[in-house]
Amino acid sequence: MMFASVKQSGVAVNAPRRLGGASRLARGRANRAAVRCEAGKDEKLPKLPKSPREQVGQAAEAVRRAAANGKKQLAIEFTLPLIGATDLDDWPGGIRQQYQAVAPMVGELLKQIGTDGNAAEVRQKIVDDADAVVVLSTAGAKAMVFPTAETLGDLKSIVTENDGLLATINNQIRTNDDGSNLISDLGIGPWRKKNEEFLASFELTYWISEQRIQGETVRLLKSYPHPWQLFVLTDMASGSAEPECIKTFDEKPSYKELESLLMSREGSVAAMSIIDRVKREAQFNATSVQTPPNNMDQK
Repeated sequence: MMFASVKQSGVAVNAPRRLGGASRLARGRANRAAVRCEAGKDEKLPKLPKSPREQVGQAAEAVRRAAANGKKQLAIEFTLPLIGATDLDDWPGGIRQQYQAVAPMVGELLKQIGTDGNAAEVRQKIVDDADAVVVLSTAGAKAMVFPTAETLGDLKSIVTENDGLLATINNQIRTNDDGSNLISDLGIGPWRKKNEEFLASFELTYWISEQRIQGETVRLLKSYPHPWQLFVLTDMASGSAEPECIKTFDEKPSYKELESLLMSREGSVAAMSIIDRVKREAQFNATSVQTPPNNMDQK
């Protein structure tokens, strides 16, 4: 098996607790005072996916739409299903364990967007074993999983040689655009600018991520060419209703924008007092590992 020697890595990957349709502590409140998601004329916004399989299906549709518009270099961000999680650590095996979770999703995606269909053979090439940077490919499509600043040269070489679709999956290259890093992974001066321009050539085609903000569980969804959608899961009764899409954005919203929006919603968890939120968060943490996550749905 690939990556037999598994060790902890400090690299963060978009991998929240679960992929179910609602929060475990959901209470089910009625009729929030919030701005609803609105689709444009003749536009139908995608629903929030509830499983890895649905993520892959949505990503494949987004890739086909982007390809029809001449986009061949694509950026994709999946939420990973948990495998081997413990009470103390969602990913005790680090980035290599995360690769084992994402590889089946990428393989299925390549089959759906490649030229040979479901019968295609998915090949893999290890670029950086320590950071689980791997290139998966099939006829007409390739994907680099977990690209890092150290493997940027490899990605540039693939772009030069590639004539089909090429996607980056869960990019690990971080910049200081949001102030979270003191120094950008892309270097400084003209080197940074060239690297930023190179990465910008990859069209953001599909993205799904989860955050907890002021006690609220939210997910962001982007599916080309639709706008960003914000879903609130906190207030939905578990399994009884679709998560609520409360707003769309033309650009990816910042943490501060999301926090402000959530706190402005009358009766929401984010609008609670600090004491009430602390109590609720303690309850959430105490029960967060009691329900198994929706790990696969990959058959």
